[in-house]
Amino acid sequence: MIKRIRITTLLLSISLAGFGQELPKEKSENHIQIKGTNIFMVPPTSFESSNNFKGFQNPNDQTSMIMAMEIPGPYSEVSKGFNSEMMQKQGMELKTKKEIKVAEFDGLLLELDQSANGMVFSKQIIIYGNEKSSTLINGVYLKDSLQLGKKIKESILTTFVDSKTESNPRDALNYSLNENVGSLKFKAVMGNGILLNRDLKTPTESEDKATLLTDKSFANVEIKNEKLFCISRLKKYPDDYSVIPSKGINEIEIDNLKGFELFAKNNDKENEEMYQVILFDENGGYYLFIGTYVTGSEKAISDIKSVIQTFKRKK
Repeated sequence: MIKRIRITTLLLSISLAGFGQELPKEKSENHIQIKGTNIFMVPPTSFESSNNFKGFQNPNDQTSMIMAMEIPGPYSEVSKGFNSEMMQKQGMELKTKKEIKVAEFDGLLLELDQSANGMVFSKQIIIYGNEKSSTLINGVYLKDSLQLGKKIKESILTTFVDSKTESNPRDALNYSLNENVGSLKFKAVMGNGILLNRDLKTPTESEDKATLLTDKSFANVEIKNEKLFCISRLKKYPDDYSVIPSKGINEIEIDNLKGFELFAKNNDKENEEMYQVILFDENGGYYLFIGTYVTGSEKAISDIKSVIQTFKRKK
């Protein structure tokens, strides 16, 4: 299930453009490091480093952004998903695709269009990596915003990856977890989230399939009925989940944030259950915790809950 979430997140996050020029071989004084990465870019003049994700955004326009995301999968496999047929299934139209080099890494430079919420977005994407992991840089804007689109394209083409720069992907997150609680291990940071499991394989091959994925909403949206939101959130996952009534939907509070916890069964895989926690930020938005495991695995439930209870926002 986590693998399918990863692929869906990857595809829903994309937008790319094929250009006929190389990326810079060195960074200039105008290059700015994307926090928590070794990626440097020259953002458009109206863009600022984002507090909501790794990348840059226009504070006056939530429809445009440049976002970097690590994908815990080998480039040789991840890059196969960037074809016309695969993207069309996700509601995207691939416009151009070009092989490039990003520092010492193989990569792709892509452009595509995607319709969402009655609007058409254009996306400029760079994806690169090795056999350990892949990285996606996504520039997105309204298709009709021609001048902004030109600026984002130009910015994407300033991408410089400094392999000598050491980075901790957790630094860009505004929260932390105690990863030493229980037996789960840190696998990767994906967007605003952390992926943990027992064997560091994707998907996990451990006996109880214990996996924890965290996330933080990109936008500070207002949610009027929080309990209903937690229930309806189950419909956003790739698999079909439904609440287990006998375990209830319970209020929970961690780090002075209130929310709800629930257990759900996977109707597509009868031996898998989910433990979901959503905490609501008083300033808007929410934090999401998704734990999946083989049904009846009490140790998995205990380890997942223990890690979630250590959630703490950074000051």
